[in-house]
Amino acid sequence: MNNYIICTVQRSGKSWIAETLNMLGLGYAIELLTEFQQNSAPEQEALQSGFDSGGMHGLIKHFLKYSFEVGAPCASITLQWSDFDAKDDFEIIYHQGRVKKLKAIIDGLSPCAVFFLQRRDVLSQSISHMLASKSGFYHSTCSKERKLHRARVHYDRPEVERYLAYTKRCYIEWNNLFMLAGIVPDVLYYEDFVENPVERFSSLAVRIANISIEPEFISAASLSRSKVSDETDINFRTRYLSGE
Repeated sequence: MNNYIICTVQRSGKSWIAETLNMLGLGYAIELLTEFQQNSAPEQEALQSGFDSGGMHGLIKHFLKYSFEVGAPCASITLQWSDFDAKDDFEIIYHQGRVKKLKAIIDGLSPCAVFFLQRRDVLSQSISHMLASKSGFYHSTCSKERKLHRARVHYDRPEVERYLAYTKRCYIEWNNLFMLAGIVPDVLYYEDFVENPVERFSSLAVRIANISIEPEFISAASLSRSKVSDETDINFRTRYLSGE
């Protein structure tokens, strides 16, 4: 069974896909780098110790150990572009550091499959990111109060355009990083999973573990989390496309 990483941009549907894979017994996917930077990752102290002594290789080594200790059949990580965003003023340093970080993760998880999850409807993705950021309602498991905050966000075309530009830039940056690192990821599209979850998750099961999973199990697992999208998303998208 391969370990794997899912590289993506915010509001791509990664939580739903990663958690469905977990329920199917195909990994233990968390936003490791995001949680580590927020000091909230599982076994944070052990991960920090590994990072202090061995950099990214040390962190991944401890994460692998933890994954297997909790019974995961393989280790899996979701990576957002924000995990790789630049912090300095010298672009060449950024690129070298990003390539080194990504290769260290892949080498540490070897054998490792690399997936690049995208959405074809980038506008809707950007609107979802904007609404989540302004309301705090990121997942269907969040409180009802935060869901109400999401419905009260005011339409603001310049803000939609700002989030749209950010999302497009993140996709471009990921492609640049893959090219610089000499990596050709398996491209996945969120809309394909929504349209036919059984077929898409079946294909991933073969790619990750070379196994077949009964369609009814996939259907049950993929229904475990409701999609965060409502009439607010539709309204914002319609108004933006109308030029408002």
